[in-house]
Amino acid sequence: MVGAAYRLFCEKGYLATTMEAIAREADVAVPTLYFTFRTKGAILGEALGAAVMGFDEPVGPEDTAWYVEFQAEPDAPRALRILVENTTPILGRVGPLLAATYAAASDPEVTSVYELSEKRRVEGYRTIVQMLVRKGGLRPGIRVARATDILLVLLSPQLFDALANGRGWSMAECDRWIVEVLSQQLLLPG
Repeated sequence: MVGAAYRLFCEKGYLATTMEAIAREADVAVPTLYFTFRTKGAILGEALGAAVMGFDEPVGPEDTAWYVEFQAEPDAPRALRILVENTTPILGRVGPLLAATYAAASDPEVTSVYELSEKRRVEGYRTIVQMLVRKGGLRPGIRVARATDILLVLLSPQLFDALANGRGWSMAECDRWIVEVLSQQLLLPG
């Protein structure tokens, strides 16, 4: 049901996607969808969670092998590369879903889902920046709060979606550019 909602939201937009259409796409009865999720906003939240954690075998980014590798890497530039190369596939799934909700930005459920997602992203990125600090990484004058803001903007689903889907950049081109700009903005010159 979540995969069906994700596909329809991305294809038709949040506002144009009905619970009936999601049930039809998922091959379930409409009451089953309502019983499971209650509201379209709730299924949006689940679709966003699945976009972050993966649809087939959901796992939070912090529980993946690449995140362990990022944590263990003592070199800040290499750690940043590991982070970006493994975060951009997540951004590639999240970006189209967020774009599908822009027209519904005044919907309280959409706002609630977005605010919770951003809160989690801020907390996660702040933790990542603190790890980069411990790796000896931030350039002079950049504090954790400012570095977190920079990471939030440059490693965002909106920017990735604009580059990959809006401008037609490949994943490798996006990765290279994001690593280069983040390195320039956050890390000690090396």
